[in-house]
Amino acid sequence: MMRIRSRALAGAAAVLLIAGLWLSLHRSSQQGDLGGGSMFEDLTPALGNVSEIRLSKGDGSRTTLRKQADGWTVVEREYPADSGRVRDLVMSLARMKVIERKTSDPANYPKLGVESPDKPTAASTLVEVVAGDKTWALIVGKNAEGRAIYVRKPKETASALAEPAIMVEPDPKRWVDRLLVDVAGARVHDIAVKPASGPAYLLTRAKRDDVDVALSPVPKGRTAVSSMSLNSQADSLVSLNFDDMRPAPTAAASATDHTTYRLFDGQVFEIAGRKEADKAYITVTAHRDAALAAQFPEPAPKAAPAAPAAPAAPAATAATAATAAPAADQTSERLAARAKGLEFEIPLYKYESLFRRLEDMLEPKDAGRAPGHAPVQ
Repeated sequence: MMRIRSRALAGAAAVLLIAGLWLSLHRSSQQGDLGGGSMFEDLTPALGNVSEIRLSKGDGSRTTLRKQADGWTVVEREYPADSGRVRDLVMSLARMKVIERKTSDPANYPKLGVESPDKPTAASTLVEVVAGDKTWALIVGKNAEGRAIYVRKPKETASALAEPAIMVEPDPKRWVDRLLVDVAGARVHDIAVKPASGPAYLLTRAKRDDVDVALSPVPKGRTAVSSMSLNSQADSLVSLNFDDMRPAPTAAASATDHTTYRLFDGQVFEIAGRKEADKAYITVTAHRDAALAAQFPEPAPKAAPAAPAAPAAPAATAATAATAAPAADQTSERLAARAKGLEFEIPLYKYESLFRRLEDMLEPKDAGRAPGHAPVQ
């Protein structure tokens, strides 16, 4: 009797063990379906070899980002790409994780925006990353809750919710490096402004350590606006970004504003601008004026406090230290190479800052006049 009972207990234990194993495997399978895996497990080792990224939609919009010897380029615009944004995109794809598996029914793809991207009405965007002879492809759909996004691999039916969310709009202007120039106002020696209509004027900072610029000419009986307002003109080259770009017109517009910024280090930026309807456009040329730079040599670095005598350095090391100098600012060279033959659309407020009229640099004609009193002759 005891032997029969022992066999029954052993059989029950075996059944429970098998059931436990089945449940464990089932739960593991369910957890796999919920996600947690990498979208592209083999992309990270290939990051250093990525040479091209393609973004495209069914409506024909397309952006090709290609790695050149001197950095990334937006092929459709033949202009340097924003390398930071390109890097963020590739790194985000490499670390993308599946949060949860979603529909495998093509009828439900449009709800997530992961339908085939070859249809003109498709909301999806096809992303292709090329490294060597391998291409990683992903259909990117709608954003979900800010941090995640719906995706699907083109050769798979299952879609997924994945993170991080990525920006893959295939509009070339979204990927170009929009920074034209970024120069602190304190580095500006003078600004010559020649508006399309109205008198020209000059703003000058005589010495490197001068805080304020001076306006000339100041019409008789008038007063310049505050130093803060005048100095804001010198700050117009700080973070000068453009919204879009296009080939410059072959013929100059009849009504063109001109502004020339000259820096103490000899860099010169000549900007011509015009308005077209509710948009503003500029063309830019840049060069160096050696004579100007010679007038305002860089101040000598302050001597460091004397230190205890040390063993003499090797001759090569000493010579290297003696000739070492800060790297020259290459802003003008960079801008000259990028801006040739192009016209840039900039925000209207930035345009107005670059091409202020002389009247804007003066206090109102009746400022400070007491009511009922005639102006002093």
